[in-house]
Amino acid sequence: MSERENIEAEAADWLARVDRGLDGEGVAAFELWKDASTERRIRFIRLQSVWQRADRLAAMRRPRDVVPAPQRRLLWLTAIAAVLVICAGFGLSYLEMRKTATERFATAIGTQRSLNLADGTHVELNTDTVIHTSMASGTRTVQLDRGQAYFEVVHDARHPFVVIAGNRRITDLGTKFSVLRDGDRVVVVVKEGQVQVDFITPDHPEQVSAPVVAERNTVVIARDRETLITLKAAQDIDNAMLWRSGMLVFNQEALADVADDINRYNVRKIEVIGAARDIRIGGSFRSDNIEGFKQLLRDGFRLKIVEADDKIVISN
Repeated sequence: MSERENIEAEAADWLARVDRGLDGEGVAAFELWKDASTERRIRFIRLQSVWQRADRLAAMRRPRDVVPAPQRRLLWLTAIAAVLVICAGFGLSYLEMRKTATERFATAIGTQRSLNLADGTHVELNTDTVIHTSMASGTRTVQLDRGQAYFEVVHDARHPFVVIAGNRRITDLGTKFSVLRDGDRVVVVVKEGQVQVDFITPDHPEQVSAPVVAERNTVVIARDRETLITLKAAQDIDNAMLWRSGMLVFNQEALADVADDINRYNVRKIEVIGAARDIRIGGSFRSDNIEGFKQLLRDGFRLKIVEADDKIVISN
């Protein structure tokens, strides 16, 4: 039996044991087995995903003479494990053979979401974000329609992890990074590892310009065909990632730009007019605390704030 077959058989056995319930020693043994290699963790997550879908189908199609739940689950699991082992014998896993439909994940304004993809990659979606994922036939692709997402990628040299954001293709080279898409502006922040950023066209996704390789603590800002690369201090990169905990940090940025960023998190928008647009501010703010932000502007700059039902107008 090949190494892949061994791992898949072990994953199927652990899934059955987890389904029946583990005691303290069992949980410790399972964690030890799963953490021993990335391949084990990926195989278990994939098999668990297939099992959960199969179990939902079984619940939807339950006949009158219902098989007892433990037996039904073991029957499903045995069938799935058999399919996986057979496919592995031909050098392919079940998930590599089947065509997986694209999945859509989204967040509303002011909300965030965390999820794990079928390959084990961890994703965090920021406010007002939409992504489509495709994990089929050896491909690992995420389409970022709008918003911002953070990725902790399970590296697989044979199957690159790719994020498409507008006319930019970001390819993981083993890393943790975030991607922001705001219209035709794309911002990539690399926390660990490396990413490669290519300019592409919608109809011809092949590379049409020299690629940019961004390493740890680097920010890539792209718009149209132009690309800017900036090396940042580690603290600046950490600050750029604080949206994951609901905080926004600004370092002497124009009030108009700060308002645009805060507006992404709130239905009621801030509009800055006149000379107030160029006032430079810094500090940390909760993304959902407009009241606190307004009070700080009143106290710190004596700005005029006029409130309406759908917006807040700030001026000198």
